[in-house]
Amino acid sequence: MSKETNNNIDSDSSSLSSQTPQKQDSLNQYWGDHPKLFASISAGETAEERLLNCTRWFISTLYGSYSSRATTAGMEKKPYNPILGEQYFAQWTGDEVTGDIKLTAEQVSHHPPILGFHLENKKAGVILEGHCGQKSRFAMPAGIDVHQTGHAIVTLPHHNNETYLITLPSLNIRGIVTGRPSVELSGTTYIVSSAGMISSIEYSTKGYFSGERNSFKATLKSLDDDDDEAFFTAQGVWSGVSNYVDLRKGDGEPQLFFDSEADKPVAPELKPKDEMGDLESHKLWSNDYATASREKSKIEDAQRVLAKARKERGETQADALKIFVLVDEDADKTGEAFQRLREDLFDAV
Repeated sequence: MSKETNNNIDSDSSSLSSQTPQKQDSLNQYWGDHPKLFASISAGETAEERLLNCTRWFISTLYGSYSSRATTAGMEKKPYNPILGEQYFAQWTGDEVTGDIKLTAEQVSHHPPILGFHLENKKAGVILEGHCGQKSRFAMPAGIDVHQTGHAIVTLPHHNNETYLITLPSLNIRGIVTGRPSVELSGTTYIVSSAGMISSIEYSTKGYFSGERNSFKATLKSLDDDDDEAFFTAQGVWSGVSNYVDLRKGDGEPQLFFDSEADKPVAPELKPKDEMGDLESHKLWSNDYATASREKSKIEDAQRVLAKARKERGETQADALKIFVLVDEDADKTGEAFQRLREDLFDAV
């Protein structure tokens, strides 16, 4: 898996690559919440349809990633800080059409916190690789704004390794003073296709597009400067219902894009706890909240000891990883695809 590097992972031209796709409990399990939509990315007959399918799948991941905990628990809760090398493995078993999905994730940096992930459906021919981190700052009045670093790359081996660069949304955490924090998305994210197309997704915290919170509008068009006409648009509420319009057709009738109520997320399949390794998230943080809170300081103290020992040996955080390895981005296919698509994105926006 290809990744931009940071000062904690040394070299400017390095990236992380999975040795053998293997897994971590975090926001990344939500990439696989809708296995059929993930598999459908490669099912589009045209490049335009595949970009639409990729955009639909991406929108489907947002509810689980940023809204489901507020819905089920009434509010967002601060997660434990993952330790370096923490792992998560999961699987979604599909049918003969959909195929199985396997997720591998590992905390590849503790300071700053960065997670590497690899999601793959071999039968459908869809691979997702990437990394993510967060940089936060206090925002007035009484909130926190979070800039998500990193990106994801989708590769479609059945379509001549067609690739998509996906950027991550900014988060606005509000309601801290009232004790009921919730997450809103803001700004614009992009899905850039190697077929020369782009999906621009605008988020509104005030319901600008639909009159409701969590609204979005996606515009899909060519990267060609001479062809600025959109061929699809989609809009609605990413935590609810959205519709799309095929602008290539004269009638332009809205059709269902995604419905988070009707299309419920599929829970991942996990190994029994006694078969998990010591660094797997569900085993590492398996105690009840009170016990886990007490154990948290012990785990973090042990990590500090390991970090000191690495420093004395002249090692970096990358030397502690078990699943992902540091590679030269120029010598990595996913890294090369990222660089090309990044330039396309810069040119476009």
